[in-house]
Amino acid sequence: MQLWKNALKTQNSEPTSSSVSPLLNSGKIRRYTSRVKFFTERANAKKVLHLGCSSGRYLRDRVQRRSLFHSLLESVSSDLYGIDIDADSLSIMRNELGFKNLYEGDVERLEEVPVSGTFDIVVAGDLLEHITCPGAMLEGVKRFLEPSSELIVSTNNAFGLHYQIKRWLGGYVEQFEHVCFYSPETLVHLFQRHGYVVTEMCGAFTENPYTVRQRITFAAALPLFRMFPVLAGTIIVVAVPGKS
Repeated sequence: MQLWKNALKTQNSEPTSSSVSPLLNSGKIRRYTSRVKFFTERANAKKVLHLGCSSGRYLRDRVQRRSLFHSLLESVSSDLYGIDIDADSLSIMRNELGFKNLYEGDVERLEEVPVSGTFDIVVAGDLLEHITCPGAMLEGVKRFLEPSSELIVSTNNAFGLHYQIKRWLGGYVEQFEHVCFYSPETLVHLFQRHGYVVTEMCGAFTENPYTVRQRITFAAALPLFRMFPVLAGTIIVVAVPGKS
């Protein structure tokens, strides 16, 4: 409980040079938004590289609910490439769904993926919490970035209110592929350590509620999340390459 209170206090106070990273002020969570809306607006008419593009075991479910993230990006981008480690899912995307420019590869070893050129935006949606060496991904992404390019990442929020409530009630079960939770502060430190400048951070909901119960819960909680976006379940980070 005290840790959660400290998170709210930090987000609603001005940083001091003695207590926080100098980049934290530009990286503070300022608003609550839709993850899908944020990413698709930034990808509009842009050349996009999508890391972790397949949704893995959830691919067919996302297709059925028309929420497959790669499909949403394709609908707005001018040119879209995807990289994923799941060969079976990539095969479905190519042969059944008609996607092109898909490459099998490990985001922690991007130097081995035969994708050339640079992109306006590199996207990694809800991927960071799955990988063992996030710094390897951040370093590998650099060859795809121009000075004006953006790396946009979303990940689970360690201070997400619904995670904490489930823990307090004894009903929390972690997704078995997740290996890490990040806070707004640790995300800024991670990106800074690998030479990036965080330009924006938002709290977000992953996708629109689609059951009656979800819609009611979402409507009831929305005012709180708008007031305290640090409590959102998802954090979106926008970063640019730092000056060498």
